[in-house]
Amino acid sequence: MTFLKSRTRSLARLVALAALAATAACDSILQTEPVTSLPQDQMIQDAATATASLNGAYDALQSGNYYGLSALLVGDLAADNAVWSGTFQYLGEMQSNRMQADNSEVSGFWTAIYSSVNRANLLIGVIPTVTTIPEATRADVMGQAYFIRALGFHNLVKYWGPVPIPTKVTIGPDESKAYVRTPVNDVYTQILKDLDSAQALTRNTTNTRYATPVAARALRARVLFYRAGLTGNANSQADYQAALDAANSVLTGRDTLVVAYADLFTVLGSNTTEDIFRVAFNTTETNGLSNYYLSVGRAEVAPSAGLDAAYTAGDLRKTVSVRPSGVAARPLNGTKWSARPGTEHVHVIRLAEVVLIKAEALARLNRLPEAVAQYNKVRVRAGLARHTLGDQVTTQANVISQIELERRLELALEGDRWPDLIRLGRVVQVKGIQDRLGQLLFPIPLRDVRVSPLLGQNTGY
Repeated sequence: MTFLKSRTRSLARLVALAALAATAACDSILQTEPVTSLPQDQMIQDAATATASLNGAYDALQSGNYYGLSALLVGDLAADNAVWSGTFQYLGEMQSNRMQADNSEVSGFWTAIYSSVNRANLLIGVIPTVTTIPEATRADVMGQAYFIRALGFHNLVKYWGPVPIPTKVTIGPDESKAYVRTPVNDVYTQILKDLDSAQALTRNTTNTRYATPVAARALRARVLFYRAGLTGNANSQADYQAALDAANSVLTGRDTLVVAYADLFTVLGSNTTEDIFRVAFNTTETNGLSNYYLSVGRAEVAPSAGLDAAYTAGDLRKTVSVRPSGVAARPLNGTKWSARPGTEHVHVIRLAEVVLIKAEALARLNRLPEAVAQYNKVRVRAGLARHTLGDQVTTQANVISQIELERRLELALEGDRWPDLIRLGRVVQVKGIQDRLGQLLFPIPLRDVRVSPLLGQNTGY
């Protein structure tokens, strides 16, 4: 796999993945090579093939249409953190929030997520039936598969709203034709159920390039945090409290940020004490981030002038994330991703995000002094002065607004900005979008609507 992105598969064609454990994967827990193209009844027979098949599920995360590029790119480009600076017109559509239903970036992202879900479903369905797998291996593989599926479902619901949530592997085109969309609340219920299973079953506790119980708890905090912000959620306070509880379970004993910001994004993906879950890349399995964000590559996207201006003097995060390019027509480079080729191990969720989830949950619960103390941790690590309640921030709205800013700067170019603007109800204000019904959700890919007519389409496409 390289940063070159495959954009040809539709949701219906994911049936082929049911007969594959993997094509290639990053370093294995058991140093087991991923298997390639075996008949389904021969695919998983013992601990070694179970682990190889798990590697295949992780390989799906490496796709250029997923964490190899798209998962990070679209969240900043659709928002106000990045601008289109290249030649791919579908990226220009995304920046202007005027996407068509056949937008290649959207279609590729959607299909890659369902590919990862399908591989996870294969493991969840087959592993319990293979009696030759030791129980510890069985539990660990199952737990990690549930984590991968939960992650996929959450990415889907954040961008597309109601979506199909298949919980069994797709083994024929007729199954994909029958897909229907699940209401958002029910999607969240399934995600949390999967995370329960992930936390209970996963045995891996040390390798952060694979799921761990801590990663499951961190993702739970994120999921509850997003669900709390859903329009019309009558239980939002309870969800913020639950998100706070989950964040605290992750932060116990490590509720400080001690790693230099630059050291989180080294070109070789060095381990740090703030890692929670990352997707690994290397010189043969690369991500496409530097190729898109640097002027020496395709230069398809660049940090926005607004993001550049949002950093105050002395903010150490700016020199890591955004630097002058020396090219007048494209003045900024996204230097958080600087490896050529892209060998950085991409953070899916890291400690600072959990710190900021905790900060906003506290603010939403009107525990303002604690919220300010919490977000101060990212400011201090960034070389900035602490805020004091009653001085720089005075009200609950002030505190929440400041946390939004800290999330923007801390997580810049990591794909979180558009989902943040959606959950905060700020898209219209920030992007000037007037057609709220037609632009806040991404379009269901046209090819999948045609193949699976029961899906329907999001309003406005």
